[in-house]
Amino acid sequence: MTARGLLLYNPASGSAAGHSPEQLATLLSEGGATVQTHRIGDTFENTIEEVVNNFIKSGGRWVAVAGGDGTVEAVARALVGSEIPLGIIPVGTYNNFALSAGIPADPVEACRIIATGKIRPVDVGFVNGHPFFEVVGIGLDAALFPASEDIKSGALARIWELAREAWHQPRHHLTLELDRPFTAARKSARHAEGAHHGSRHLRLRALMLTISNAPYYGMNFAVAPKASIDDGLLTITAFKRYSKLELLWHFFAIRAGRRAYTPRLVTLQVERLRIGSSQRPPVHADGTALDEWPLDLSISRGALRLFRS
Repeated sequence: MTARGLLLYNPASGSAAGHSPEQLATLLSEGGATVQTHRIGDTFENTIEEVVNNFIKSGGRWVAVAGGDGTVEAVARALVGSEIPLGIIPVGTYNNFALSAGIPADPVEACRIIATGKIRPVDVGFVNGHPFFEVVGIGLDAALFPASEDIKSGALARIWELAREAWHQPRHHLTLELDRPFTAARKSARHAEGAHHGSRHLRLRALMLTISNAPYYGMNFAVAPKASIDDGLLTITAFKRYSKLELLWHFFAIRAGRRAYTPRLVTLQVERLRIGSSQRPPVHADGTALDEWPLDLSISRGALRLFRS
């Protein structure tokens, strides 16, 4: 790969301190590329979009990012729908995007994949026009996400706040309008009594609902283990018949894919759906809160070009 590339580097990411931008740029240039580096900080999304756009306008041909999921996804959003490929060097705490895309956890190996120039497109999800790469969460998941992210970063004092929020979160009534009959969308739905099997409409009352583009999110939770980041489908998972304690245990058990799903879940796969609720439960998309109802979700196949093995 001889084209000029840009390396965006977040020194605040979990393990970034062990790999300097100069070291990573040297690895990326092994295929003959010239590499420009740019450090980014904590408040970065607008800066990233500006830096990436300016680089592309100047004739740059590819972008790599060394950071955690927040940094990687901010860069990916700037490249969705373009011909410019993205390389991921996972140096965050959990690196769900890289894990879901099959990118090695070792930054050196990840650099070598980028240097070889092999590109395989991946899908991008959209919720009300906003791109997401991992998951949209509704209900308990979205209510707990801010505290759980702080705890993940070491703010253990927020554990009690998280416990209180979890205790007070109700089950939510949701209506789903699918792009295909229920029987065609169904993957696992033993307890989907709210649906007529030939219908495209489903009524649910659940603690939480996730719509996944990829298998992993959060603390490497395998919330949709059969999902693929390039299958052209969104995976809907409804946690209907769980108590809060059972749901907590379930997420502990699926950490990093240690245990397979149970048939108690309702699991569907679609390309498009609409979700409504008169209760307007909390919603997040890759950890960013949304206050928009109803929700229109879709998948854009191959909308992001990614360096992958």
